[in-house]
Amino acid sequence: MLTRFDEISVEINMVYSSLTLLASTAIKSFKYKLLTQPKTVCIDEAIAQLESEVTELEKYGQELLAHKQQQQQEILQETVTQGIEELEILANKINTLASQLEAEMSNFKEIAVKVNRSYQDLQLLPNSQLMEWNESTLRQSRPLNIWEVHDTSIPIVVKRGKKFILTTKIVNLFPAEAIDDKTKARAAQKCRSSLEAWLVKQNSFKHQ
Repeated sequence: MLTRFDEISVEINMVYSSLTLLASTAIKSFKYKLLTQPKTVCIDEAIAQLESEVTELEKYGQELLAHKQQQQQEILQETVTQGIEELEILANKINTLASQLEAEMSNFKEIAVKVNRSYQDLQLLPNSQLMEWNESTLRQSRPLNIWEVHDTSIPIVVKRGKKFILTTKIVNLFPAEAIDDKTKARAAQKCRSSLEAWLVKQNSFKHQ
């Protein structure tokens, strides 16, 4: 299917073809007049008449060509304007969804961290069936994590001048936070509790 732009290009080519045909016809007509008119006709007048006709044809062709080119420019400008408006709408939609996704990822991280603490504590209980054993020389056990982070990038659209750039943004799920003394104390107590539970479990295995 031809677009309006293609149709105008075809019309311009037709204009060139028409001009060529008209010029050729005028020249043939001039030659015919020279052969058929009486010898009393002034050749200079005939040539001047032909030049006038050709000039009129060229003028008409230039005006028609300028009109078609103006139509081409208007169609292209309209196409670009509409396309930019559509890109603006889609870019805003993508960035809105990206913001929502970033918020949900943060919520996921917060819940996963809380659940992971309980999950690891559960593994450290005596006779827990959730512990993964590492067959090493020390035969040490380590608690599993209930979640992992492999990729935190989300798609976004940024605009630089008139250019739209579809790229990605890294979501920082672990921003640097100041750790106070109480937080450090709780972390130390948790480590001691985990170690004590692990030692109890090791002793229970030895007496089996």
